[in-house]
Amino acid sequence: MMSNESIQVWSKSSALTTALLSAYGQSEITDSPSMGLQSQLDVQALSDATRQIERRVTGLRNPPSPSSLVASRTERPLEERLFDATANVKILTAQVAMHLDRQWRDRLFSQVDSLHDPAEWEPKDEPIQQASFATFLKAIVQIKPNRRPGLGLSNSGHLVAAWSSGKDRLTIEFLADDRVRWVLTRYRDGEAEHFAGQTSVSRLVDGLAPFSPAAWFYL
Repeated sequence: MMSNESIQVWSKSSALTTALLSAYGQSEITDSPSMGLQSQLDVQALSDATRQIERRVTGLRNPPSPSSLVASRTERPLEERLFDATANVKILTAQVAMHLDRQWRDRLFSQVDSLHDPAEWEPKDEPIQQASFATFLKAIVQIKPNRRPGLGLSNSGHLVAAWSSGKDRLTIEFLADDRVRWVLTRYRDGEAEHFAGQTSVSRLVDGLAPFSPAAWFYL
């Protein structure tokens, strides 16, 4: 992304050339016998450069439509899309690396790579979303679970983590904006009980408190 300063510099260059052309007229400048060949070439180069700059500034002021972005994304090779998705979440992980031991990170990266294996990929599925993975990292840093979850991906690219304790199972889907959706199955006297909820990361442990979350996270 270009800075405002760069845009202002380009605008000044454009204004300068426009003023020159307005004052003399392009043909008059080019054909003027008082100008040397090098001066004529300089003016023409300035004019060409200015048109390029104006096109770039116009592009900045008028970003591509969402539909064109979708088309561009889907036209990219699958391997490239999957590689970029995994690279982006690994960069996010590096920002909280001090909270995860090396073995934890290595296994996490291995799981993410496995989830994006091109040979196993369904064309309609979405690669992992950065916003979902950021929510996952925030939850892991806050909860600090000793037990590592199994990982999966929803069709929309949300990371899904699952913890098991015997037959009991907790599954959490990580959404954007620090939101999570959870489902758990707990067995009592041989019968399954099912519970579900949606909350923020900061309230996740409180929401799971009636169901003894330590059994999944720490024991």
